[in-house]
Amino acid sequence: MAQERAKQERAARAKSRKPSRTKKPAPRTPPSPKPVAKKKEAYVAVNETQVMADIVTQLSTFFKLQEQLADHIREEEEKSKNVYDPDANLMEAALKRVMAQDQMALLETEIREAMVYGAPKEMGALYSKVFDMRDVIKIEQDKARKKRDDESWQRKEEERLLKERQAYLLATILFLLYMWLLLGLLHRIGR
Repeated sequence: MAQERAKQERAARAKSRKPSRTKKPAPRTPPSPKPVAKKKEAYVAVNETQVMADIVTQLSTFFKLQEQLADHIREEEEKSKNVYDPDANLMEAALKRVMAQDQMALLETEIREAMVYGAPKEMGALYSKVFDMRDVIKIEQDKARKKRDDESWQRKEEERLLKERQAYLLATILFLLYMWLLLGLLHRIGR
């Protein structure tokens, strides 16, 4: 998309350039009037549902790729925070990270423009609806993650308490065995 925009900008600049003063403009000849026949446009049957499904499929693919790029950026950040690499080229790593972030911002801008200006009228305010729903899903996922983490913590806590009880029971049994042996020894000594 960026390459297409660059080509369009170059073409627009080339059209807007004025001819140099050294060249004489070619004499203009009046265009000869030609009969204009109106073309009848052929009706093309379009399955709106299929078009919308295609748009949704393409957007889904884009968002998956965007998530992969975001994961890669996060992974690189975590790697730089946690893993020491003496052979790492810091400038190269910084350049790659900045380029990935810039690419992410450009992709977000392009998809927002495509969803706002390029979506069919039938789809309505697609960008707003999608991002509102994303926020709802994010809240639901956060709740589900919290619930999972709470259940995991509770399971670990129960396992810890069970091990603690087992240790107390073993200590009590060993103490009682020691006392029984001590009393038996004292009883033998006292006879």
